[in-house]
Amino acid sequence: MNRFSRRNFLGLTAAAGTTLAAKTIFLDPEPLWAIPTAVAPNDRVRFGMIGIGMQGSGLLGNSIALPGVECVAACDLYDGRHTLSREITNSPALPVTRRYRELLDNK
Repeated sequence: MNRFSRRNFLGLTAAAGTTLAAKTIFLDPEPLWAIPTAVAPNDRVRFGMIGIGMQGSGLLGNSIALPGVECVAACDLYDGRHTLSREITNSPALPVTRRYRELLDNK
């Protein structure tokens, strides 16, 4: 007769899941995929941002935080947002323009 009941099985799996979750949360504060690694030049993504408003500035900040992603130019109608894009990218020499066609024509 099998003495391993459904209740014992559920208790055992709950304990194993709790142990695994505790190890992941407390012992490994950063997941393995978040560790910065060297990115090959062919795997880099370079982009130009059009519109550095409320949504654009958030997207710009989140995208350049990823490894291998770089903003090379920005476009907006307002001078204050040109300054904001340079601050977000931490690049005082970031090319900025008011005309989005200039950004699109720049290869």
